[in-house]
Amino acid sequence: MPQNAHAAVRKRCALARGTWCGEWMRQEPLPYKAVPRGSKECPNACSGWGNCNYDTGICECPAGRDGDDCGKEFKRPCTDHYRGPGDAQATEPASHIGPDGLDLDVTNLRWTASRCHGFCDDNVAACYCGEGRYRRIPAPPGSPPWTPPVQHGRPLADGCQPATSKTGAKSWGQVKYDDIYGPSGWCNNITSAFECGCFQEIAFPCDGSVPMETTCMNQCHPDWYGADCSRKKAGTPVEPPLQEQRPWLRQTTVQPPAANVLPLPGGRRRPLIYVYDVPPKYTSRMLQYRLLSHACLWRRWLDGNNTEMTGWTYSIETLFHELLLQSEHRTFDPEEADFFYVPHYVTCYFWPIMGWADAPWWYAPYIDSRPMHGANMLTELHGWLKSNLPYWNRRGGRDHIWLMAADEGACWMPKAVYGTSIVLTHWGRLEANHTSNTAYLQDVYDRPVFGFKRWPGVNYTHSIKGHPCFDPKKDLVIPAFKPPYHYARSPLLGAPPLHRDILLYFRGDSGAFRLPQYSRGIRQRITDLSIKQDWFKRHNIIIAHGGMVDGDYSEHLARSKFCLVAPGDGWSPRAEDAILHGCIPVVVMDGVQAVFESILDWDSFSIRIREDDAALEALPQLLSAVSPERLAHMQRHLSRVWHRFAYATGPLLNRSISEHYAARQTDYAAASKSDKERGPDLRHIPATPPDHPYQPLRRFPHADDDAFGTIMQWLQHRIPETRGEGAAAGGAAGAMRESGGSGGAEIAG
Repeated sequence: MPQNAHAAVRKRCALARGTWCGEWMRQEPLPYKAVPRGSKECPNACSGWGNCNYDTGICECPAGRDGDDCGKEFKRPCTDHYRGPGDAQATEPASHIGPDGLDLDVTNLRWTASRCHGFCDDNVAACYCGEGRYRRIPAPPGSPPWTPPVQHGRPLADGCQPATSKTGAKSWGQVKYDDIYGPSGWCNNITSAFECGCFQEIAFPCDGSVPMETTCMNQCHPDWYGADCSRKKAGTPVEPPLQEQRPWLRQTTVQPPAANVLPLPGGRRRPLIYVYDVPPKYTSRMLQYRLLSHACLWRRWLDGNNTEMTGWTYSIETLFHELLLQSEHRTFDPEEADFFYVPHYVTCYFWPIMGWADAPWWYAPYIDSRPMHGANMLTELHGWLKSNLPYWNRRGGRDHIWLMAADEGACWMPKAVYGTSIVLTHWGRLEANHTSNTAYLQDVYDRPVFGFKRWPGVNYTHSIKGHPCFDPKKDLVIPAFKPPYHYARSPLLGAPPLHRDILLYFRGDSGAFRLPQYSRGIRQRITDLSIKQDWFKRHNIIIAHGGMVDGDYSEHLARSKFCLVAPGDGWSPRAEDAILHGCIPVVVMDGVQAVFESILDWDSFSIRIREDDAALEALPQLLSAVSPERLAHMQRHLSRVWHRFAYATGPLLNRSISEHYAARQTDYAAASKSDKERGPDLRHIPATPPDHPYQPLRRFPHADDDAFGTIMQWLQHRIPETRGEGAAAGGAAGAMRESGGSGGAEIAG
C-alpha cells in the first residue's frame, strides 16, 4: 500500500479495534447492475385496496383491509372496553360505535383512549368532530377503494372529549361541551378559542382542506411498488421518480441508486443489503395507526410540505429503515445480497398504538405485557419470512439483520430469531442469565402472563429463554439518533469551545419517583450522594432531576469535563449526549457494553467506574485527580471518533449539519471584525487556542464515517462469517488496532 494511502487509513480508522475499517477502505468497488423488475401479479389485483408487490406477488394491504387479496375488512373501531380472558373465541375487536360511526351511548362512563365523542374512523380508531361545520363526512357507502371522505373534518384528541352530552348529561370527557360543539367551539369555528390542535399530520386549519404530505411508505402510483415506491413493474414505462414529481420530497429523500433502470457509472461498495418488503402490519400500517404526528418518526411533515426532525426517543426504527431504503448499499437482487434487513416498528406499536383500541394484538389482548406482544410479533414475522421467501433458510438466518430499539433491546427476542441473526441494538447487556431490570412494569419480560390461559401467545416466555441480551461476537450496539439541534452548542459542530467549568454533569430522570430497580439503583445512589455530600458546592458537580437546573442542556454539556453514563429502564442515550458535546463519558454500568464499544477503543476517551458504593462515593476525588494533560489527551482521542456517533446521512440530515457549520462560520467571521463593525448586539467569540483539543471545524469530518456509515463498514467485515467461511481475521473483538495506541483510561475505584 502506498504511504499516503496507509496514512489515510490510519487517519480515518482512528481508534478502530480490529481491521473492519481498513478492510472497508481497501475494498474494490463493484459495478452497478441492471435492476431486476418484478412481474408477478397479485390475487384479484389486491381488490383495488392494496399495492401489489410484483417481486413476490403478495398484496400489501392498508389499515382497514386484510387477507391475501385485501378483500377482507380488518377494523379498528373506537371502543369503551377490551376483550377479556373469557373472549378467547372472539375474532372481532371490541367496539362501541354504531354503523354511523358515532358512539352508542355517550353517557356510558367507561373509558379507553380511543373512546370518541364524535365520528370514529374505524379503520384506524381516529376520532373526528361528529357534528358542526368541521364535522367528518365519510365517503358514501359502496364507494370505490381509496375514495376520500366527502369532508375530512377536524380531529378530536383523547383530551378533547366533552364532559357532557348535548343535553347536559354526564359523559366521560374532560372539557366543556360548548368548547367542542358550541357556536365558537373547535368543531364550528376556525378561530376557536379552545384548541385541540393539529396533532395528526395535517395542515392548519386542521380540517384536511389544505393538502399536505403524510408519512406512509406504501401509497404508490399505479405499477410502482415496494416499501418506498421505488420499484416499477416489468414491462411498464418508467416515469421520473416521486422526488421529481414532488419537489419537496428532494429535501428529505433520494432515489436509491440501485433503482435506476440503466446501471449507473462507477461502482458501489459492500455490503449489499436487500431490504425486505414485509407485510404493512409490521411497518407502514403502524404509521397509519399512530395518529400522533411526532410519534414513531425521526422526521415529520409540516404545513407547506416542509419537514422537521422530531427527536423521538425510539426514532432509530424509522430512521435506519429509511436510510437503508435510500442507501447505495441497497440491492434489489436478493441473490447478490450480503445481508437481509428485516424492518419492524415494534416500539411504535408499544406506544402509542398498543392499548389505544382493542386491536391490533399479538395475540391476547393483555395490555400489561408489551414484551409478550413484541416477541409474538417477531415470531410471526420470522414465520412469514420462512414460509414466503427462501432466503432465511439459505444460511439459517446468519445474514439477516434485525434492529431492536426497545428499552431492554434484544433481551426478550425469540431465541429462534436471536440465535443466528445479527442484532443492532442500543442495549449492550452481556450476561447470559439475565432478568428484566426495567421499572416500567408493562415491560417486565421474565414473568408469566396470567388470566388469558386459553389465548394463543401467552406462553411466550419459553420462546425467549436461553440467550443473552447482547453478543458482541455477532451483534452491535449502535447510537441512538440525536438531531443536530440537540448538540448545537458543541464545539464539534462548529460552536466556539466553552470553558469546561463543570466537573461532572447529569440532568434527567434521577429515579427519585421510580421503583428501586430503575437504573439498577445507580442514578438514585449517585443523586443521594450528591445531595448529602453537597457535590455542587464542593466540586461543581451537577446531578439534577429534570427541571431542577435552569439553562440550556447543550450548553451545559459543552461546559462539562465529564458526563455520567448510566442505565435507565434499560438503554439510555447519555453516552451519545456526552460524546457529541466533547464531554468525556463516565460509564457506570457493569457488564454492559456502550455504543460501538466492541469496535472502538473506548478506553482512550472514557472512564469506567464500578457500580459498588465505595467507587461511587469516591467519584469526586477520582475525577478531580485526572490531570489537565490526561483530560486533554482523552479529549483529543474523542475528537477523532465523535462523528461516528452522529447520523449525517441523507439530504435532510446532511443539510441540517451543514447549516450549523455555516452559521458558526458566519459567527466567527463577524467576531473577527472590529467592535464598531461588529455592532453592539453580537456576542464576541474568542479565538480558539492553537493547543485546544477541539479546534474549529468547517464541515463534518467524513460523510461515509458517520453512525450509519460505521455500521455499514462493520457489516462489510462480517460478510465472511455470515457466509460460513469462518471468523474474519482481526475481527471486531480482536486486539489489533489499525490506529495504534490506547488511552488506558479505566478507573476501578
